[in-house]
Amino acid sequence: MNRVGLALSSELDRQRLGQAVIEAATRLTGAAYGALFERVPASVDAPERWHLLSLAGAPLESFTRFGLPRATGLFAPTFRADGPVRSDDILADPRYGSLGGMPQGHLPVRSYLALPVVSRTGTTLGALLFGHPEPRRFGDREQTLVAGLAGQAAVALDNAALFESVRRSQDRFAAAVQAVRGVLWTNDAGGRMAGDQPGWSALTGQGPQQYRGYGWAEAVHPDDRAASVEAWNAAVAGRRLFAHEHRVRRHDGIWRTFAIKAVPVVEPDGTLREWVGVHTDITEQRAAEAALRESNDEIQRYAYIVSHDLRAPLVNIMGFTSEIEASRGDIAAALAGHPEAGRIDADLAESLGFIKAAITKMDGLINAILRLSREGRRSFHPEPLDMTAVMHDLADAQRHQAAAAGASVEIGPLPEIVADRVAVGQIFGNLLDNAIKYLEDGRPGRIAVTGAVVEGQAVFRVADNGRGIAASDHARVFELFRRSGRQDRPGEGIGLAHVRTLARALGGQIDLASVVGAGTTFTVTLPLRQP
Repeated sequence: MNRVGLALSSELDRQRLGQAVIEAATRLTGAAYGALFERVPASVDAPERWHLLSLAGAPLESFTRFGLPRATGLFAPTFRADGPVRSDDILADPRYGSLGGMPQGHLPVRSYLALPVVSRTGTTLGALLFGHPEPRRFGDREQTLVAGLAGQAAVALDNAALFESVRRSQDRFAAAVQAVRGVLWTNDAGGRMAGDQPGWSALTGQGPQQYRGYGWAEAVHPDDRAASVEAWNAAVAGRRLFAHEHRVRRHDGIWRTFAIKAVPVVEPDGTLREWVGVHTDITEQRAAEAALRESNDEIQRYAYIVSHDLRAPLVNIMGFTSEIEASRGDIAAALAGHPEAGRIDADLAESLGFIKAAITKMDGLINAILRLSREGRRSFHPEPLDMTAVMHDLADAQRHQAAAAGASVEIGPLPEIVADRVAVGQIFGNLLDNAIKYLEDGRPGRIAVTGAVVEGQAVFRVADNGRGIAASDHARVFELFRRSGRQDRPGEGIGLAHVRTLARALGGQIDLASVVGAGTTFTVTLPLRQP
């Protein structure tokens, strides 16, 4: 028994462990056949089930072709973990014959002994079943031996399950690191790199003697090295999350940009055990962001130049229109006595009105393009904002418009953020203005502003019971010069485009949900602290 126990304690593979258990138990008890059934707990997708893990004394098909033991009075107590079950002769045992006796072709069994395998926590792990073709082969001695083996098997199976769980966790962690193209490394509690670091070695080409302690910093770009070490030491001293970015020389001499995240691993008693970190290659991401910024800058410069070029001929048109308007008196005098003089003067006045209206609209569109191009180049100045107070100030500024529209504005408690005050005011001022402007006639207007912190970000909602926006226009309303629904309110279709530009510039986003005739909700998500 002692030798069996030592063998079981050193085995962590479930299949080999089960085979060792059943072969030892079959030999010690003198059984002709032995089987270890394993319990598989119920899951979301399947009920509890049992399967044959290991078998001794007979070919596997001699058991599997009959399926699992049936829920007879003889077998059921073992699978319920009620305790040992022993029968000197199952052919004469009424517990076995409750479902018709032994099936045709079954292994010859007269003596029977079974015990559940139960863990230290009381969980049923499996069951040991033994048989012999002769009656009265199992007594108290054999039952005691099997009970001892069942206890040892329970401990061994628990250990194997724990090992399997750890192995799977390690595999999942390694797969997750690979999925994000990360390089895993560890440092000791003092923040010094030590031990085997295969990921770091593969990345940098450094060996243990080179990266040990702070030697890893030699692979960091000279311009980034001092700041990286300083930031790392500060995180270690404060035992806090380390998030950083620097360039690392790859083993082939090429510099790559990496984002670094590291966390302290703390024991249950509060002792810091080690640091675990990941270097994630973001070289292509940073290059794409730089290209996008350059492209955006070029678009903004182009928009600025185009708007200036458009304004020059517009100024000429405005000037000549004024000249024509000023000459109306002279034209009328020249046409004095002409039978069509009145009609000509009226047509001229109408034409001038159309020209001036078009000039005004064109001037507004050019100003919108200029304003949007400037937004892309403006500098933001983040500051702490009490968003509840900010929203009340914006609502007060539009109190008269709301009263004229018969609308009420309700503002709930809102999360505080750190952001540019002017940009935030422009975003929500525009949304409140639109909510008031596009209320449904004949229905008391209700506008509600709510907010909350969701997954580390501030989420604000401006909801109204106005006209609503057709589903086909949900994306279009954020495009420049696009409008939705009846065009009976003043506007050029630039407000929401401006709002989206500002929200993105602040590191956030804007979305909408709307039902025609029921109302619209704009959701603005902003970082709690502007990047």
